[in-house]
Amino acid sequence: MKQFILIGTLFLSGLFLLHAQGQYAMFENTYLLPESDAGEAFGEAMAKHNQEFHSGGPYHANVWMVNTGQYAGYFVWSMGPCTFTHLDSRPEGKDHTDDWVKNVMPTVRKIGETGYWKRAEKISYTPEDSLFSKLMITVFDLEDWQSYRFKEIVGKVAEVYKEKKYNHSFQVYFPTLDMPHERDAAIVWGFRKYADLDQDMEFKEAFEEIHGEGSWQKVMDEYKDVVVNSIDEIWELVPEMSGKRE
Repeated sequence: MKQFILIGTLFLSGLFLLHAQGQYAMFENTYLLPESDAGEAFGEAMAKHNQEFHSGGPYHANVWMVNTGQYAGYFVWSMGPCTFTHLDSRPEGKDHTDDWVKNVMPTVRKIGETGYWKRAEKISYTPEDSLFSKLMITVFDLEDWQSYRFKEIVGKVAEVYKEKKYNHSFQVYFPTLDMPHERDAAIVWGFRKYADLDQDMEFKEAFEEIHGEGSWQKVMDEYKDVVVNSIDEIWELVPEMSGKRE
């Protein structure tokens, strides 16, 4: 499973990848660390704000709790899927701003980062039942100017997913703006229970079945040339803080 996650979480470097035309899925993610003595107040304020202002369409917001990685203990406020055009009509005005500034932010100790992450549809895989309550996210630091090689590796992994029709997701995201901490790309693997992490997918065998004998070692060698470092994060959905689905 860990080999799969390593090869499956390969990404593009943080280039400015914007397209004036066409539809795409993007999420605005903000890491928030609550005040140590304001956990209950943070949850109540976040729930009220999202259910009033972010309960549908491109402005729907989920709240995820981060359990591992450098942001363990943070929550992620995630709005989308949306596009930059949608941001021109996002919820705003006095009521929205006052609620966020006066009710939510006083319960927050620190903002970790905010970023816009765009899904690379052609090299992603999403099963029909795609509502996952847990996410394994691997974020990559890539060698400069090597994103095209990373894309090729990820594309081969996605081909296996599409052929085998696995019941968990393999979604590839790239930041649309440069991110701190060398966060150049991310792969999101959706799952429903932690026991899924103990399953042996026999991914190497499946990969070579589709791409040919010896192809796994070749792609791992390519991976070592392209990836500088990676970190894993596990997120869990907090539905009571998230916006309701319309």
